[in-house]
Amino acid sequence: MKNIKFKTGMLVLMALLFSASSCKKSFVELTPQGIVPVKSYYATEVDIQSALNGVYSTLRPIYNVQWAFGELPSDNTQTFGESDSAWGEEDKLSWNATSTNIQGAWSRAYSTISYCNILLDHIGSVPMLQANKDTYTGQAKFIRALMYFNLVRMFGAVPLVLTEITSESQAYSYNRTAATAVYTQIEADLADAEAKLPVSYTGNDIGRATAIAAKALLGKVYLFENKFSQAETKLAEILPFTPNPLINYAQAFGVGQDNNAEIIFSIQYLKGGFGEGNSFASGFVPQTAGTSIVGISGGSFNIGTPDLNNAFEPGDLRKNISVGVFTSGTYTYYYAKKFIYQGVAAGNEGDNDWPVIRWGDVLLMYAEAANENNNTNNALTQLNIVRNRAGLASKIGLTQAAARIAIQAERRIELCFEGERWFDLIRWNQYVQVMQNYKNTYTPPSGAFGNILSTLNLYPIPSRERSLNPNLTQNPGY
Repeated sequence: MKNIKFKTGMLVLMALLFSASSCKKSFVELTPQGIVPVKSYYATEVDIQSALNGVYSTLRPIYNVQWAFGELPSDNTQTFGESDSAWGEEDKLSWNATSTNIQGAWSRAYSTISYCNILLDHIGSVPMLQANKDTYTGQAKFIRALMYFNLVRMFGAVPLVLTEITSESQAYSYNRTAATAVYTQIEADLADAEAKLPVSYTGNDIGRATAIAAKALLGKVYLFENKFSQAETKLAEILPFTPNPLINYAQAFGVGQDNNAEIIFSIQYLKGGFGEGNSFASGFVPQTAGTSIVGISGGSFNIGTPDLNNAFEPGDLRKNISVGVFTSGTYTYYYAKKFIYQGVAAGNEGDNDWPVIRWGDVLLMYAEAANENNNTNNALTQLNIVRNRAGLASKIGLTQAAARIAIQAERRIELCFEGERWFDLIRWNQYVQVMQNYKNTYTPPSGAFGNILSTLNLYPIPSRERSLNPNLTQNPGY
């Protein structure tokens, strides 16, 4: 591992770089190499490759916990008393600006952005084929866009940093940039990425960002901006690449099935004791049932709610694949079975990847965009591909309003446990109503709900960041 010594505050000032070995998922495996100053490091194409591999490696800790910010605050999942100290505030909607979880999410995202910026600032002077330079640039811009997409959805206006930071004073000089401007930059990065990236890879490069992934993410970005015409157009560009037929839902998840035909972009994990695995298998099963289900103690994280369990239609093949059921005393746990497998050697050594974008998501995004553009028949065609895979009958003859309800319901089930529900409810302007109804029906096993207010559609700017950089204003309600 080529370490670059760095300082942290609001942003990482220097980049931590890694090199890769060459076996399964080789581009995200790490091998220690030493310590080199940043300005002296970028001299050859191999250096750029190693730095890019390091950028990918930073996604693992981010997505090891990203589900907690997109599922737990929703009606989909919950924690229990035994897991309250870890993620209870997300479940009970009781987080605040001093939350270590929120601080961690902010810091990890900006660390990855910093690595991308440094690579992009230095790659221009490194001799290599232009085609290779384009591919490396496209991947870095895709990842930077993904990080800013997460940040702007979680925090709204955030500092928009697009170049290498070389001093603490520079790091602490940034103000929050309006969300509209952040989205504009995300769009620009993804447009450049899709123009530079290949449609697919072979061999050890499988799993890197592709042009298909950039188009799919850009389509999702447009949806979150309510730019339905642009979203429909962009997503239509990749519909011809949809697997026909879609692979079985059960084949889309689980150990040994990584980078399958359902996956457009995923976070690559690898067991082996080198800190490259995930904690999904151990974290998502009930604490009292972990040993019997996966062979180690569980954490009771990302446990489905009774409301989610009851939302599945009769005969939905996804239910048994997605939801595991375990009863202990007065509690019934509906855990995230789609990410569970037996034989995990240690709590952080899961081997299965995390899907960031997959075809079920894309088809439903296209259906939503098309329906909002009054192309309801096209929307139902794509919706029914997803439903038919799940063993459900097609929806036919729906009005635009009825199709909207059907598509939204389908997203909840198709993507359950995957970190999408909270973000979807907010962009549909349904969060307060849905969660108030949920609060009136259920009490979290880990304790009482906090207030469900419209201000909870954003997380707070972490207190530590505001103390380091007084330019950062706070979100309303905090």
